Amino acid sequence: MKKKGIRKGRGRVYVMVIMAAFAMGLMGCGGTDSSDKSAEVNSSEQVTDSAEITVDDVKNHAETPASDFEYVDHGDSVSIKAYNGSDPIVVIPEQIDGKDVISIIDGPFSNDSFIKGISLPDTIKELSYTFCNNACLQVVLATGVETVGEGTFNCDNLRIVDLGDKVTTFNESNFFLGSMERLHIPAGVTELNKYMFMDGTEKLTIVGEAGSYAESYASEIGARFEAE
Repeated sequence: MKKKGIRKGRGRVYVMVIMAAFAMGLMGCGGTDSSDKSAEVNSSEQVTDSAEITVDDVKNHAETPASDFEYVDHGDSVSIKAYNGSDPIVVIPEQIDGKDVISIIDGPFSNDSFIKGISLPDTIKELSYTFCNNACLQVVLATGVETVGEGTFNCDNLRIVDLGDKVTTFNESNFFLGSMERLHIPAGVTELNKYMFMDGTEKLTIVGEAGSYAESYASEIGARFEAE
């Protein structure tokens, strides 16, 4: 039961806990109204396109021009609040106008966002409701994230997540609704929600250091483990 329980969602208590937490996560996915985005970018054709992208597609993609973003200027740093580009792969620059990009606010990549892949710079340290309910998102890469806050994910088609080696906190309100294939768990993470993968772990590989919590977590949830 320990390994197989999450695959089929059996058990009254388990179902009640998962559905309650999931419902709270969905209600918390705020951000800009979809009507604020351009009709061109928000077309149903783009939103429903299921073509798969790879890690290399994101890693090798050109940096997204600063002109594609709207942002809040904090004086010595900026926060991205909107994405007005049409490219489904977004590579956020480390700096805009010579100022570090430190956060993403107002949910430009959540809910009905059409982006499929995103790369975050080392300057972004914390995520919260950043990709919540994005049905198109498949690949998320980062290097500087330290805290994965409430409702960061909960994405139907997300397959690959690698946030780098600095993560220490991964809030238990995060769920992966689709068939996750690969999740990197750095050594600093020592606690995760064992019911995080709502559609099972048949395709999932957990990547981490041998002998770390990542390895024991993979065993607990019935996922494959790959040592870095």
